[in-house]
Amino acid sequence: MLTTNNQSSIDYLYKVCREHPLLVISTPHGVGKYHFNCIGYKNSQVLLEFTLIIDYNFKDSDVISTELGNKYYLTINQFLLAYKNLAFA
Repeated sequence: MLTTNNQSSIDYLYKVCREHPLLVISTPHGVGKYHFNCIGYKNSQVLLEFTLIIDYNFKDSDVISTELGNKYYLTINQFLLAYKNLAFA
């Protein structure tokens, strides 16, 4: 069960994702552009769900869709690392 402090952190993370919903993610099948969809839980772990945007400026979009599907899930640490890398770019 989440503590009040953890729930506040999840609420804040949700707000950040809603305000900045686009993220470029490097997958095993190429780089794709994703849109934030929701936050969920699996095995007591928080996961952020992103939906692939078929954007032809990202040439790997079709391959990613075929090989991985249109959903991509990140842990909080993976999400923060992706944003850290975006900040350095």
